[in-house]
Amino acid sequence: MFGTKPETPIDAKISATMKRPVYATYAAAVLIGSIVCATQVMAAGAAAVSALVRVQYVKPQNFTDFRIHQRDIGYSASYFTKEVTRTLEPVMSNRFPGNVLTLQFTNIDLAGSGTTGPRSVQVVRSHTPARVSFNYQLQDQSGRSIASGSQTLVNDVTFGRAANAPRSGPVSAETRMLQRWLQRLRVTG
Repeated sequence: MFGTKPETPIDAKISATMKRPVYATYAAAVLIGSIVCATQVMAAGAAAVSALVRVQYVKPQNFTDFRIHQRDIGYSASYFTKEVTRTLEPVMSNRFPGNVLTLQFTNIDLAGSGTTGPRSVQVVRSHTPARVSFNYQLQDQSGRSIASGSQTLVNDVTFGRAANAPRSGPVSAETRMLQRWLQRLRVTG
């Protein structure tokens, strides 16, 4: 082209070196923004965004225990979101058809303490119950709030019953608590 000199290998190396920090900063901002603001968009190939249940996280890096399969916050948030929406969608469809539930988690303490074995199985003990704290808003089809507030749920299942409870994954205690809560939620008007 006119007025430009050909790029030398040194110029290309300097240019690539200068771009890396910019790309890394951008990637970090996108990752943090997607976790902190709302984890509604799943990674490629994961489940689609729910129209009935929206899950958001407030400062998940400060949660008491939020490591699923000993993975990072991004993986844990994506996994937890998928399981919560999968569990709550049937309740929403049956009890609140056409309505939208937004759950904004402020703290999560997964059931159990530590992990064991090659598959990092969470050990559930009665002295380390699941605990989730969240703000919620249930909106009708017109967007009017029909229920809202803050809630903390603690798994009240005793150790003997927990051993016999059906297990379907690492967050089954948490999703069962949320399902029971939603089935009993009182709405206005």
